[in-house]
Amino acid sequence: MRHLLSVLLLLLLCTSCIQIGSDPQPMHYYLLDSNQQATNIYSTKTLNINIELTDFPEYLDRLQIVTHNNNNSIKFSDSERWAEPLQDNLPRIIRENLALTLPNSSISVSPWEKSNDDAIKVKLMINKFLGKLDEKTQIDIRWTIDNGRGQIIQEHFTDQQPIGNSYQDMVFGLNTGISILSQKLAKKLANQ
Repeated sequence: MRHLLSVLLLLLLCTSCIQIGSDPQPMHYYLLDSNQQATNIYSTKTLNINIELTDFPEYLDRLQIVTHNNNNSIKFSDSERWAEPLQDNLPRIIRENLALTLPNSSISVSPWEKSNDDAIKVKLMINKFLGKLDEKTQIDIRWTIDNGRGQIIQEHFTDQQPIGNSYQDMVFGLNTGISILSQKLAKKLANQ
């Protein structure tokens, strides 16, 4: 019993020491958002589409938002975070954008949702998805469309959007880039 009280007292002291330091920085959380302003409908055909994220850099596999520095280094923010993992948010937003421009399509996201065997497969390979505050975003994504009939389209999408000095500006710039990518994918998918 005496040992238990000593441990509890020690834990209480440790907790109070942690609280004595400076005020904790408030956390800010961000999500990518679909392009609700999309007015172009690229096709009214009924398409069955499956989106799969096949390659995702390990440095992005975290909630901290990543920025690029001058000396080819990256920085993980202590207080600016994604509200959900990017590897979940990114394909979901692309699906939502495609659903706006290909309204009669059935769109699934692997591996969480099962698709039909005849689905047009869209594979995304993320190379870069970050930015440099007060400069620009950097998006680099390779993608393929396999219609299952022997036709495979491969393209390389890069985008840079000017941004201000806030993480909110950076997320807005990244979101704009994903909207542009979604439009390019929709145009290609409309011809399948």
